[in-house]
Amino acid sequence: MGHGAVGRVPPMSPLEYAPAALPDELASFYRRGGYRSTVSLGSLMRRNRQEFGVLPAVIDGDVSLDWSELINLAARFGGYLRSHGIGPGDVVLWQLPNWWESLAVAYGVWAAGAVSSPVVPIYREHELRQVVEAVRPRCVVVPESFRGVDHVALVSDACQAAGHRPDQRVVLRGTAPGWTTFDDATSAAPHIVDDVDLDAPALVGFTSGTTSGAKGVAHSSASFISSGLRSTRQAGYSWKDRVYMPAPLAHATGLLSAVAIPSYTGCSVVLRDRWDAEQAIDDMAMFDVTFSSGAAIFIQELLAVLESRGQDRLELSGYPCGGSTIPTSLALAAEAVGMHPARSWGMTECPGVTSSAPFEPKEIRCGTDGRIAPGCEVRVVDFDGKDLGPDAIGEFLIRGPQRALGYLDPEHTAEAFDDEGWFRTGDLGFLTAEGVLSMTGRSKEIINRGGEKISGREIEDLLAQHPGIAEASVVPAPHPRLGEQPAAFFLTLGATAPTEKDLCDFLRDAGLAPQKIPGVWRHVAELPRTASGKVKKYVLQAELAD
Repeated sequence: MGHGAVGRVPPMSPLEYAPAALPDELASFYRRGGYRSTVSLGSLMRRNRQEFGVLPAVIDGDVSLDWSELINLAARFGGYLRSHGIGPGDVVLWQLPNWWESLAVAYGVWAAGAVSSPVVPIYREHELRQVVEAVRPRCVVVPESFRGVDHVALVSDACQAAGHRPDQRVVLRGTAPGWTTFDDATSAAPHIVDDVDLDAPALVGFTSGTTSGAKGVAHSSASFISSGLRSTRQAGYSWKDRVYMPAPLAHATGLLSAVAIPSYTGCSVVLRDRWDAEQAIDDMAMFDVTFSSGAAIFIQELLAVLESRGQDRLELSGYPCGGSTIPTSLALAAEAVGMHPARSWGMTECPGVTSSAPFEPKEIRCGTDGRIAPGCEVRVVDFDGKDLGPDAIGEFLIRGPQRALGYLDPEHTAEAFDDEGWFRTGDLGFLTAEGVLSMTGRSKEIINRGGEKISGREIEDLLAQHPGIAEASVVPAPHPRLGEQPAAFFLTLGATAPTEKDLCDFLRDAGLAPQKIPGVWRHVAELPRTASGKVKKYVLQAELAD
């Protein structure tokens, strides 16, 4: 199939999405309080070029670009898009590794005023076809190949399967018949759009899909930048900082840390196109990295490398950690070596709902998921939607200035948002009277053992304290009489794995109720993960159902 043409092509149209309610008084509150960004991405690009032009913007191996060089490239890519009629409402899909060119593309899409649709590099034709069908891109941008995969053929096949032909196709670090090279695409007359609707779609992200399939989420310029604005104010980031980012730029973590925060502060980013803990520690020292962020697996591997090297320090101003379960014991271990971790909670639909400032005590930063961000609201409700008081476990409903516009699919928007702008997260946990949040699990992951509801995260946190366990993931497993029971998949440390009896005894000694002790144990070599490091629990559940 490869690069062939497609059949009948539907006419192009601007991105369609299903907007969630945002009451006027709520939007006014966000603006009055300064919680919602009122600056355009194009303006931030111009300002960074003017104010920080000679300062480094991105480092990728032996390539370093300052802000002037990066924004000039982005402006020329924006000019290329505009010269082909691509602008507001039009989608540019890019599936790129963490290369310096990726930032030029990311900023360039917004320079044209178009809608950015980044896709993680691990997606293949099945997932790509779904994305193409959802966003109908006017332009696609991919590398010629990456890690042995022909991405030109991959996206061509996905477009053909979706019955869609993009107007423009751009290839990085290589060539392909009928495709424009990146060098040619960045030779156009520069253009940075001056007047854009800050509340119109600017970004389409796709949820990680840890408990179900991915969903397309539309963000505006205002909602996207609002998250970076809050992080910057809380952590005190500035042009003096440098972030290390091996997580995909297409993921919420990468977009926030490598795009939103740098665009707002002028700080620089060190990119790596693959995660390697050994290299990460060397890079952090070589490039004077001040902060990073990532999931639990990244912290685990960094700590393991430090131990193997006999090093006891990895000094960072902060390591925001979210996107997956972060056991308190792991966060405290990172604190002990100087990483200054801060657990946080949010999602693609509303990132950065909670986190902790560097000056917060470690009991908050490491032992909870942080305080509610200014401007954000969190309710805790029971299964009937009734509001619960402090310390009572229920489902989190949220709204805030960084909340998405809505899903692409009207059914998804109708299911998840109400008329007052509240988003039903599906996450479970509790709030203290002081507004400190702790997540305990997902509603879809709750184990219903004969009518008794069991949180898998509680069991995971205890197992993480076992000296022989590297990581555990607990999911519901079928039970012939009770319906469901806990099942634990676990990774081990060392050559000798603890036995099931050892682990059951450990949980009993920790004071866990007998009915919560897993009845199914699986020792595995690895856990299925999303690109950002989250465990795909639905895959584990499917294995148990077979």
